[in-house]
Amino acid sequence: METRGRKAKGPSQDGSQLPKGEFILFEKVCRIFTCLLFLFLLPFGQILASEIEVFDLKNVDYGIVTINKTNQAFKDKKAKVMIQKNNTTYFYDINESIDTFPLQMGSGTYKLTLLEYIESNKYKAEDSEDIQIKLKDENISFLQSASPVCWHKDGQAAKMAAKLSEEMETDEQKAYAIYEYITKNIKYDKSKIAHLRNDYIPSVDEVLSSCSGICFDYAALYAAMLRSINIPTKLVKGYKGDIDSYHAWNEVYLPKEGWVTIDTTYDAIMIENGKDSVFKKDRNEYKKEKEY
Repeated sequence: METRGRKAKGPSQDGSQLPKGEFILFEKVCRIFTCLLFLFLLPFGQILASEIEVFDLKNVDYGIVTINKTNQAFKDKKAKVMIQKNNTTYFYDINESIDTFPLQMGSGTYKLTLLEYIESNKYKAEDSEDIQIKLKDENISFLQSASPVCWHKDGQAAKMAAKLSEEMETDEQKAYAIYEYITKNIKYDKSKIAHLRNDYIPSVDEVLSSCSGICFDYAALYAAMLRSINIPTKLVKGYKGDIDSYHAWNEVYLPKEGWVTIDTTYDAIMIENGKDSVFKKDRNEYKKEKEY
């Protein structure tokens, strides 16, 4: 077949035909444009990633703040958050890419600081922000899921709390029903404390399913269960007069009495040993250092 003088055809974007030379030129232009577009979008995407806000403040009026470690500058790095108000300071390990922490010191001005790990026990401040908050209720942070009291409305702890309290009328009756369940069913695990990491946070559903734990576990479980049925509850750390080691217990807000002290760990051990226990404790027997 005679082909001399004829030019091959290539498809154009709209289905028409371009001469070979023009088609080759068109392909080169497309490649150059694609490369330039890729080079432009890559740093732009990195800039967007690095500009993700570290401090998510949308729920501060509910007494919690979320730390977003997906920010490119801090992603995959060991970090803590420091939360300060007046002369009180709390430090928290950030264990997840997105982690939530309490603003439990009431309305006012807080300073939030992200601390990046350097070496040993040394950290450096990487990001900081001052915020002014007005809580919807001064006890509202003690109703939330925030470290170290982490729970989910569809979790087993919340479901058990709802079941145990469904026939109770008052908050005190509900608090006692859950206290009774924990003290009679959760056993103290003496061996667990020796294997804990410094950044340990209880999984309340695991404590409930294993029926065992240490004082931190008891206090986290009780707080989570009561919060899930809308009873403000604190997890408290410090010392009890007749216990040598660091201890954890709870304070529960009852409308007619205010904050009352309850110690499920202590009473679980008393019950296990066949001794009497008292639901509400004398707060003077305890020395509070931190509350969450």
